[in-house]
Amino acid sequence: MENPNANQQAGPREVHNMSTAEQFVGTWELVSTRFHAEDGTRVDSPYGSDPQGILMYDANGFMAAQLCQGRRRPFPTADRKAGDDEQTRAAFESYQAYCGRYRIDLEESMIIHTVVQSLLPNWVGTEQRRHFTFTDGQLVLRTPPMSIGGRLVSGELQWKRRD
Repeated sequence: MENPNANQQAGPREVHNMSTAEQFVGTWELVSTRFHAEDGTRVDSPYGSDPQGILMYDANGFMAAQLCQGRRRPFPTADRKAGDDEQTRAAFESYQAYCGRYRIDLEESMIIHTVVQSLLPNWVGTEQRRHFTFTDGQLVLRTPPMSIGGRLVSGELQWKRRD
């Protein structure tokens, strides 16, 4: 299996370890989300009470993430341009998708997603950094504070291996 970091230039804080890299490779299904404001109070998840998601990492350093609220309301037809403004806004606000490259920083216990494509255009070209832990065969990713709905919040997303 190739090292997913082989094509990345190593910076001073990046450490490469195949066993950790191998733990990421595969398909993960979202189990739960928890979001907190800066003061520690719990806030509603942007993915609702029934979050759904798939996260994929391959052995060549590519990743893709799809997250959404469960039970999203369909448009009147399967035409993606058929929704009115309210329906289109609800569809956009209840879904997040992006893909790109990834690398692992073992020293910081962080996985770094370099975004190539995203539903939110502002993420293209950014690095989305997530602290990671593996516990009982599950992957937990923690976000740094980010603006969601005008508030700075941090998220904890728990994933289980699907494959």
